[in-house]
Amino acid sequence: MPEVIPLQLLPRPQKVTISEGCYSIPANGSIVLADESRLSALPAARRLQQAAAELIRLRLPLSIGLRPAVSPVCTFSYNSLLSEEAYELQINEHGITAVYGSPQGAYYAVSTLKQLLQQYGRSLPYLHIQDKPDFGARGLMLDISRNKIPQLETLCHIADLMADLKLNQLQLYIEGAPFAYESFPQVWELETPVTGEEILRLDAYCRERYIELVPNQNSFGHMEGWLIRPEFNSLAEIPEGFMLPDHMYDSDLYPEGLFMHPGTFNTQEPEVLKLLGTMYDDLLPYFSSKLFNVGCDETYELGLGASKAQAEATGKGALYLSFLQKIHALVKERGKTMQFWGDIILQHPELIGSLPKDIIAMEWGYSAAHPFEADTLKFKEAGIPFYVCPGTSSWNSLTGRTDNMLANLRSAAIHGKRNGAIGYLITDWGDFGHWQHLPVSYAGFVSGAALAWNVEGNLDADVASYLNHSIFRDRSSAIGQLLLDLGNYYKLESGKLRPNDTELSMLLRSRLEHTGLAVSLSEEQLHALEQYISGIEARLELPVLDCSDGELVLEELRNGVHFVKHAIGLARLKRQLAGAGAPPEAVQVQALIHDLDLLLHQYRQLWTRRNRPGGLAASVSKLVRLRGEYAALAAELAEAAAQ
Repeated sequence: MPEVIPLQLLPRPQKVTISEGCYSIPANGSIVLADESRLSALPAARRLQQAAAELIRLRLPLSIGLRPAVSPVCTFSYNSLLSEEAYELQINEHGITAVYGSPQGAYYAVSTLKQLLQQYGRSLPYLHIQDKPDFGARGLMLDISRNKIPQLETLCHIADLMADLKLNQLQLYIEGAPFAYESFPQVWELETPVTGEEILRLDAYCRERYIELVPNQNSFGHMEGWLIRPEFNSLAEIPEGFMLPDHMYDSDLYPEGLFMHPGTFNTQEPEVLKLLGTMYDDLLPYFSSKLFNVGCDETYELGLGASKAQAEATGKGALYLSFLQKIHALVKERGKTMQFWGDIILQHPELIGSLPKDIIAMEWGYSAAHPFEADTLKFKEAGIPFYVCPGTSSWNSLTGRTDNMLANLRSAAIHGKRNGAIGYLITDWGDFGHWQHLPVSYAGFVSGAALAWNVEGNLDADVASYLNHSIFRDRSSAIGQLLLDLGNYYKLESGKLRPNDTELSMLLRSRLEHTGLAVSLSEEQLHALEQYISGIEARLELPVLDCSDGELVLEELRNGVHFVKHAIGLARLKRQLAGAGAPPEAVQVQALIHDLDLLLHQYRQLWTRRNRPGGLAASVSKLVRLRGEYAALAAELAEAAAQ
């Protein structure tokens, strides 16, 4: 008897029944659209054609209508009783039947069939699948503002990954100038932004895959890219900038405090709404979506500068709500439904009920312990529709924070479903240089997508297996677990809570003379980290990737390992500077300079393979500064040794 391969599907469907027997796909069969009056399943049928050609080397022609002369391999059949994204898949001695209630349902049936073809080839097990999603909106948000702006080819590649995972929304987070605003060429003329024409092409590419490309433009806080410019500076709450309050940053990283450039609009300035209206009119026409995420998170300076008197008179929460309502009016005038980040209004829960009822709150949080349960309940009780928005935990990590990521994604799914979230948005940020390479985020994409489709069925989804077989096509079946393990080096650090961060990433961003972070790491911990990451590096020799970018993926992961290893060397140097161990010598620092030069050279080359050149200089600026600090220290040590 042939070996029985365990069924592995991701997202795991709602209901699967497996029977004895296998259906062998004949070489001369066809893909049939049973109802000739309905061609709504044609995109799904063509997708199955392509999958069969790639995975089992069969060309299966399309046929419309059932007739004796046609031997159906897969029959698409419409059923009006099925909900919009639901499908049923039957495989038996008569072949494959995909029943659907909408074109999306047919398309998702093929996503499942693709995995079956990958696992079983032409001999498919008899089974019956009944499936539909837990969340109507299942999205991915990419930060294209800090500092990586992906090439259009990269964005299309991500859309293809999303289609296989049954995700149906893509948002590109915009602050600063990653988009070419036609009314403000001076803002982006030295950058390499996404153009309106490229958005049109991406929008069409996404629609072909039943993915909604949702515009995402921050509109209140995080406006530094505009407010530091002389022509817009007067629109800032605090034009000269400000020091962030002590409780909002890590004192080990910023022992002298953290200065912030102006980033929040002055809500009392009428010109702000005129600027936003023009920005929206430049951006929105290129998107077919009726949704629009206007951001409005982390308005740090609100009520502390130009609007201080108003905040003291009415309260900071009322000030925030009033401006949010004005933005809502701008959005409605342009025929869109407004999404906004919910963090600020949650600080004033008594005002949530005053929000417009056609607004969508985006409840975000990125720690394993984020209070999704309590926060979502506030929106539910106020009758405000909402998404849950966990994250990949990739940013500020170098190579990920796997265990935190998995727990964060699960918590958002469980409590979001329980309290009635209408959407689940996986966020992938790029704070402080966007040093993590794209494949570091894939495990978060996969786990989040599985949970968004079927929460209970995917709490323990086999993410590693999906990475191995469906994304990287790794003949060694090694890279999936390797990626998950690579993202857990942070667990060997000092153990002190560092929200949305790892200590090794923080070390690379800190000034050389600031040694607090390094002192919190013992030599034993650094040795354990070194042993762990060296073991990962050795395992990178195992994968044999048949995906189109396989060689690039391995180079990116090696570069990520290099980042971690250099940070360990930097930690040791800083400990020496702090008096722990023998004083450093010039030759040791010169070795770090050489290593950093190699790291930067590799990083710059890899950047251009997936991303536009704009933003690269800003991304490496802290590493370039570190090199200068190394050079000054080496010169100082050499001079001291010569005396």
